[in-house]
Amino acid sequence: METVPSAPQDSYYRPGPSGIAAPPKKSGGGWLVSLLLVIVLIGTGVNGALWLQEKDSLDQAGADVSALNTQNSALQTSLSQAQAGASSLQADLAALQQTVAGLGTTTPPPASSTDFTVAARKIEPYTVYVEASGRSGAGTGSGTIIRANGFVLTNQHVISGATSIWVTLKTGESFSATLINSNADLDAAVLKLNTTRTDFPFAALGSSAGVVIGQQVLACGFPLGSDLFGNAQFGPASFTAGIVSAIRNLPSANTENPNVRLDYIQMDADINPGNSGGGLFNLNGELIGIPAYGFATGINASIPIDAVKALIQSAAG
Repeated sequence: METVPSAPQDSYYRPGPSGIAAPPKKSGGGWLVSLLLVIVLIGTGVNGALWLQEKDSLDQAGADVSALNTQNSALQTSLSQAQAGASSLQADLAALQQTVAGLGTTTPPPASSTDFTVAARKIEPYTVYVEASGRSGAGTGSGTIIRANGFVLTNQHVISGATSIWVTLKTGESFSATLINSNADLDAAVLKLNTTRTDFPFAALGSSAGVVIGQQVLACGFPLGSDLFGNAQFGPASFTAGIVSAIRNLPSANTENPNVRLDYIQMDADINPGNSGGGLFNLNGELIGIPAYGFATGINASIPIDAVKALIQSAAG
């Protein structure tokens, strides 16, 4: 008969009811492990929150740096523009100083620097000398060619009562002329050279409505008639320059008809007997009036061209 050894007294082994060994009892250290796990989880969460917060701070710092860089670029651009402006200002100042330095050696311009030569060369070819004769005698005046086929504008009082009219050009050519139409109230007449030529130089009609006081003008004609022709040879036309002194609305000076008023162009350009019927021109060479009356030195009057345009149209087309 075998002897069954006795189990140790301190062993965890306890036989179960069926002789199966029971599991060992849990130790009291399990709660500590759980606590450590909780602490680890809490620490991880806190660290994550801190990391997110730090990331947000870094992103904001990056945005601030980017904004500062943009502002710095704009500031550098403004500085460059300011430097360029300063350089331009220095150049302008240097130029001004040079100009001021040269003022002491510059000859002052003449009181009037207007050049009338271009206008005079343009005007002279279509200014003509008019001779009229009749039972009451003979007289002379001036005129302006206004059409290429030989129509001439002059004063009515130049050819009044004439039975014979002759017109001489700058070239020295002379043509008999026929009176086509005239108006005593306007003191204007239109003649036609008796020729078939269509190549005469002629004046462009300006507008007296645009004439202003102070405007520079040229008067052209043949004052004193043949008295100025040396050795009885035909001479050049005479020019006088001046300004428009006033525009005066007055009754017709030729007929003194109170029912006809004209805006006479008063000018200080001198005219003399023989200038009547010639032209008053602007500096473009356009005909703006007909010199008609000289009242005193520096006080002369021209018939405005706008007043006679209807007469011109009816006579010359």
